[in-house]
Amino acid sequence: MTALLSIARREFSSYFTTSIGYVVLGIFAAISGVAFTLSLLGYAKMSLSPTAYGYTSTPDFAETFLSPYLVFCGTLIMFLAPLITMRLVAEEKHRGTMELLHTWPLRDRDIIFGKYLAALGIVMLMLLIIGIHLILVGVMSPMEPAVLVFGMLTVLLMGAAFISVGLFISSISRNQITSGTITFGLSLFLFIAGSLSEQLPEGNPAPAAWPGILQSAIGHVYALLRGLTLELPVDAHAREMALGVVHPRDIGYYLLFSAFFLFLTFRAFESRNWRA
Repeated sequence: MTALLSIARREFSSYFTTSIGYVVLGIFAAISGVAFTLSLLGYAKMSLSPTAYGYTSTPDFAETFLSPYLVFCGTLIMFLAPLITMRLVAEEKHRGTMELLHTWPLRDRDIIFGKYLAALGIVMLMLLIIGIHLILVGVMSPMEPAVLVFGMLTVLLMGAAFISVGLFISSISRNQITSGTITFGLSLFLFIAGSLSEQLPEGNPAPAAWPGILQSAIGHVYALLRGLTLELPVDAHAREMALGVVHPRDIGYYLLFSAFFLFLTFRAFESRNWRA
């Protein structure tokens, strides 16, 4: 545990010995601040003239402002995750310091979880920025504690998922630019996969002239694959959580998502050790 925390402190401090930590947090603060202001102004307009926006009464604050804002912040982390994670392992490889790390009494899990915790530390600072925004709102309009807690948890889980993707890609890359580009591309695919799947027809795609057994088999496989891709988008499981409506499957999705990519990172480290 001591070695893990040492790696985490080393990595976290390195974000601020270079400009990357300041750049990431600055971008997040600026964009989330603009989104917060525009969302709040939009809610104010809807509250003043609810009928003009299709409401019969004052729209629900959590549904029309809080949940979309928090999901947006989680999605924003997706775009910033490549900057946070691209150097975690790829830069160590490029500089040759990864081999030096393995001369120390460190296990792979210390290195992996240490770097993961350091990146999550940046996400926690982003949550602090969001918290400041919500405190400002809370002064004007009290919010349900459950909505706040699970809303912040939603952003944290989304951030943890994107960070796990970036850490894995960094572990198999030797160049941080390549790592960042692939991380962004994969995260974007996971984000839009559901929308693409919704365009697919629901019925069996097998031609009617094919044998019944073959049609049935193709139909079951197609339905399974379509269902899985509909569940892939990271934001799809966040919308209800951000409203304080929590389903175990949503939390389980994020935990399994992060665990899967951390497992792949372990396998990448083991593969490197075996080749060495």
